[in-house]
Amino acid sequence: MSFLFNTIFGLVLEPLFQADVELEFSFSSLDKAEKYDDKWVDAQEACANKGSNVEGGVGPFGLLTFASEKLEEFTPVFFRIFKDKKKHVILMCSDARRLV
Repeated sequence: MSFLFNTIFGLVLEPLFQADVELEFSFSSLDKAEKYDDKWVDAQEACANKGSNVEGGVGPFGLLTFASEKLEEFTPVFFRIFKDKKKHVILMCSDARRLV
């Protein structure tokens, strides 16, 4: 399946069910990736600085994991791509602070 930007696709599972999800994201260019800050010593710090609702050059993008039957509680699991001096840095983050 292919989805466009800002698409939400629901997958309803039985209670107490665990699912392995495989996702593939593709981009025409990573030229707009933000510069990675050398002061960030770990991924948690970088994820906390940006959060899931601060738009960047490439990201955030990912999925929402819902925890309630009425889809009221969710945790974004998202990715951000940064430029380092010689390569790209991809961070996988979660933001439990985010509210509906």
